[in-house]
Amino acid sequence: MQPISPSAADYIKSAKAGIESVEYIDDLIREYLLFRGFKDTLKALEVDLQGDHDKGFNAEKIVDELLGMAIGLDADGLLEYWQYMSYRFFSHLSPKYHRTTRMFEKRLIRLFLVSAINADKREKIRQFMDKHGKALGQQGGDWIPWLGLEYVDEPSTRPEFEAHFSDDWLVSLRSALTDFIQTVFPAMAVPRIMLFDKDRREREALQNRLKICEEQLNGETKIKALELSCMSSSLVEDHIGGVAVAWSPNLKPATAELAADSIATIDQSLGVIQTNEPSSILKVSQEDVFLEHNSGINLAMFSATGALIASYDDESILKIWSPDLASTAPKLKNELDFTVNAMAWDKKHTHLLYLYDEDGYLHTLNTNTNLMSRQLLLERRHPWIQSMQASSASSTLLTVSSTKPEGTSDLSVLIWDANANKTIASKRLAPVAESHGVCAALNHNGNLAALAYNTGQVRLLDTRTLETVASISTKQKGLCSAVFSLDEDSLMVVTETGGLTQWSLRRDSQMTAESSLSMGVDGGVVSADSRLDYERVAFTPDRESIVIAPKDQCLVFNVDSAALTDTMRRHKDLVSCVDFVADRSLSASEDGTIRVARYRKV
Repeated sequence: MQPISPSAADYIKSAKAGIESVEYIDDLIREYLLFRGFKDTLKALEVDLQGDHDKGFNAEKIVDELLGMAIGLDADGLLEYWQYMSYRFFSHLSPKYHRTTRMFEKRLIRLFLVSAINADKREKIRQFMDKHGKALGQQGGDWIPWLGLEYVDEPSTRPEFEAHFSDDWLVSLRSALTDFIQTVFPAMAVPRIMLFDKDRREREALQNRLKICEEQLNGETKIKALELSCMSSSLVEDHIGGVAVAWSPNLKPATAELAADSIATIDQSLGVIQTNEPSSILKVSQEDVFLEHNSGINLAMFSATGALIASYDDESILKIWSPDLASTAPKLKNELDFTVNAMAWDKKHTHLLYLYDEDGYLHTLNTNTNLMSRQLLLERRHPWIQSMQASSASSTLLTVSSTKPEGTSDLSVLIWDANANKTIASKRLAPVAESHGVCAALNHNGNLAALAYNTGQVRLLDTRTLETVASISTKQKGLCSAVFSLDEDSLMVVTETGGLTQWSLRRDSQMTAESSLSMGVDGGVVSADSRLDYERVAFTPDRESIVIAPKDQCLVFNVDSAALTDTMRRHKDLVSCVDFVADRSLSASEDGTIRVARYRKV
């Protein structure tokens, strides 16, 4: 099997660890059932364990069972057990491994035939061929000589059979089959209880990162007001490394000299001493173009880590691939028999991709195994999907659908739990007059959603109840994108013509900032193909920059100053969507190309 991406490798490593500890997990369940007093359930568990066809996910025991049936001349048992293995495990593999499973099936059957010759029970071969010979003969190729094995004297001396009678061939079969089955187990979608060690490590890593970040903030930038009120200015300078105090531009002192009590008063209002330094700007350091598709691209999106890209084109071709030229991650290509209208990566389980089709089905693609499942989400009164967002804190999805493809005055909002495969909340919202577009955004824990209508109205919803908790009337037409600020005290919205405003979520929804992104349009008139939509706007994770694609080129702006900081090279046709993760962005075009840019801060 080919090497896989780091995110997929991490999942498989965790799944493998969980499978290897299945006996320990069985003991935990026994202990729990005894603690709860579920004695009948415990007895049923013991009965099931005694007849466990999976052999506790022990590949060596499974191989011993298969080889034992073949050598013991139990042809029916061998084929029945192999069929069970195919349905239980091999069906979860990518189609490219079907040839490998057929190869092992062929070898097991030939082991049975060789064992019958060695045991001088050729009537077993006759019985087997009477039942399965026709099917084997239709396969042709190297099966033809084996159909007459019963009538061959000393087949171990014939070149077409000789190798199968050697001890080395049996040893090789045992080793290869064991390795294959051990590889198959982690590729399955295992239950969450078997990934507990992975979740524990992730929590520890996040706690360590949070502790480091807090120490950096406390040690480098923040000075508590209580400490400041008890210090002289020289002590403050010592604390921040001898750098002179720079006052916030919003609170400049009237004179150059201030008494210590004035310093304390100002600091109590701010909480920290702020320096008048401009925010960093982004510059493109590297740009690559990828020719993954032969037709226009409708959707393209980074996975949560940025290790993979999912892209979907006009010919219903879905590809999963890595933008890193040196990556060994395998490419996936699926020719879908349905049309994808929305796409989202799971932010927690980075190997899962969600696809929403035109018939209202949600398809979940496991990129580790290339297997896909689907569930029906369609609400008949609201069949047109407008937006689909994945939560960063859990495997839940927010979907926003409407009664008409371009008339979004009447909306239905739904929260889908991907782990439980069920709807946990749904609500039909009160109509917004004359609305023809809507975009959605989720905060960091997925508990708050913002719906921005192109009429200028913004609704804030509690996703646990889908009740409207606040509303903002921006009085701006053509809202096309919205995102929560990094501290989540405000909401930033973008209009189709490049207007950028920020609205406080704590101070009566007041506008706190306003600017305009220059899109380089002649005469100030924005043509239809230059107007932005939510798929052609992407904020950086730190909210300091924004990438937009008004036509055939990506433009990078600094949010604070609204200054254009850099541009990407032009596509030959209109850009259909953009995305940004970590330090890179992508732009996908109707010409079938995808450009990926890396950035550096200056």
